[in-house]
Amino acid sequence: MPVLDAKVRDMMKKAKTFRKENLIPSVCYGKGFESRNIQVEYQAFRKVFKEASTTQVLNLNVDGKKLPVLIHQVDYNPVSDRFDHVDFLQIDMNIKVTATVPVEVVGVCTAVKNFGAIVTVVKQEVEVKCLPMDIPHEITVDVSTLENLGDSFHIKDLKLGDKVEILDDLEETLVSINAVEEFVEQVVEVPDELKVDAAAAPAEGAAGEAKEEEKKEEK
Repeated sequence: MPVLDAKVRDMMKKAKTFRKENLIPSVCYGKGFESRNIQVEYQAFRKVFKEASTTQVLNLNVDGKKLPVLIHQVDYNPVSDRFDHVDFLQIDMNIKVTATVPVEVVGVCTAVKNFGAIVTVVKQEVEVKCLPMDIPHEITVDVSTLENLGDSFHIKDLKLGDKVEILDDLEETLVSINAVEEFVEQVVEVPDELKVDAAAAPAEGAAGEAKEEEKKEEK
């Protein structure tokens, strides 16, 4: 289980001060647990977040006290895209939790090779309920079994085992195989009344220029 060090945050300091010091202002809370305003080191969190994402339990070491948590929400700076704030959800390891697990597509679809089809990921995450240690890090969809245009993979096709309850509609589509729509150039016919005599157009332009020259001479 990954470990992330944290410290209780001085609420007299502004959030931007922590960010300038390469720290992320954060909060840790959970049902039945004390809420804590904390700070975590930027690079340490980045490393743990890459490993655990929002689906793996980690130990948040707050001033020497380890708390089992999930990374519940991460806010980003809209300009720099750096981490701005993190919510940690403290959990009881013996109580089931609800989690959103990302979908990862693997395998080579034969319909892509044979028909030039495209693989469309319709739903990118699935909501599940289980004990914290049973949360899948990701849900894998193998598209190598999809052989024809129009084939699809539904939530009901997932095999997650008895420990994981799927909360989403089982009939929802995760991945579908679609044909590539060819671009067809359309030629629009111009009505006769809008057509301009090609020979007259330059003459009209020349006439306009002549009139302008005349006005200049009159001045």
